[in-house]
Amino acid sequence: MNYEENNKVFLFSSLYSSSFKMTLGLINKTIKIPWTTIVRTRLIILIVILALFVAAVNVKSFEKANAEPMKTVNTIRIGTVDVDAVTQMLKFQPTADYIAAKLSNETTQYKGQVIIPSTINDMIELLREQRIDLYFESPFTIAIVDKESGAVPFLLRWKEGVTQYHSLFIVKNSSSIKTVNDFGGKTIAFEAPESTSGYLLPKAYLVQKGFKLIGQSLESYLAHGEPIILSKDPNINSSNIDWSSKDGSNDGNNTIRYIFAREDHNIPLWVVEGKADIGVISNVDLEHETYESIKSQLKIVDRTIDVPRHMVSYRSELEPDLVYKINTILLNMDKEPEGIKILRNFDNSTKYEEMPNKDQLFGPINNMLPLLEQKEVEVGG
Repeated sequence: MNYEENNKVFLFSSLYSSSFKMTLGLINKTIKIPWTTIVRTRLIILIVILALFVAAVNVKSFEKANAEPMKTVNTIRIGTVDVDAVTQMLKFQPTADYIAAKLSNETTQYKGQVIIPSTINDMIELLREQRIDLYFESPFTIAIVDKESGAVPFLLRWKEGVTQYHSLFIVKNSSSIKTVNDFGGKTIAFEAPESTSGYLLPKAYLVQKGFKLIGQSLESYLAHGEPIILSKDPNINSSNIDWSSKDGSNDGNNTIRYIFAREDHNIPLWVVEGKADIGVISNVDLEHETYESIKSQLKIVDRTIDVPRHMVSYRSELEPDLVYKINTILLNMDKEPEGIKILRNFDNSTKYEEMPNKDQLFGPINNMLPLLEQKEVEVGG
């Protein structure tokens, strides 16, 4: 074998060397391949590898997408009436989220939303327009709203651990007021316009007794953080509230003047401090939410009938299947740890239950509703 043949054999063997780098260098030296060509070749190989990887990932994603179809997203909307929207939203959101989670399945995901309008009329409008699904409220307010909006009551809520309650009329121990017959010409502290025990129920009771009420207008209540007291004198029984009315009516012993205290815990304190002659508070709030040092200075002079503690209604066009599912979710809420925790943090509620007999339950309330239609003389508007 001559010298030229030996070189050919050497070059052929080098192409199959185990060291690619050594071989490439040898080839480069032997056949003089430009370095830029080598770099370009490597880039092409790298691009091809990346393209294959991306294609594989896309195939996997496509297969996963086919295996798990995209979910439909719906919203379950719940709420109540209150001027303090922030507090109520924080209170209601866990219940909204709980219902949403229980309703969600492989094809549909629900989100919970809380809506808190400031007036009964706003809630009626929301329900009429089907913009809220569930409405939580005390019975008189539920009756008024459902009558105007077509919403349907379907569950009782054991708020504060009780199924029913009533309103109490309280005065100072030293007060000359002995019975409801002594209320004429006095000032009474209600809680808020949307409250059953703190306004609607006791108002109907007083109208039934033949009294006329003169008080703060709804517009004034919503616009002011405090009642309209025109002087710093805590005794509002003199002349430091603008009681002037549009028609100037005041029938003396037949008239009761009222103000809104905004929160139930304010009412006993206001009576003790002389800001009102009479206060109205639920038996539950007086028992559990009033300090003994305040309670000991008060006496009860009258009370109303018992009514259900709290209720839940659904909008008139909510799908029957969804109503059934929500009904089941809430009725079983007290049977699992997460549900019990949410109930406890929701005004110390203990459970939801079916309404045993709607006609019997709402009979006394519906009989008193016309009494609330008495045209009041409003001031401060």
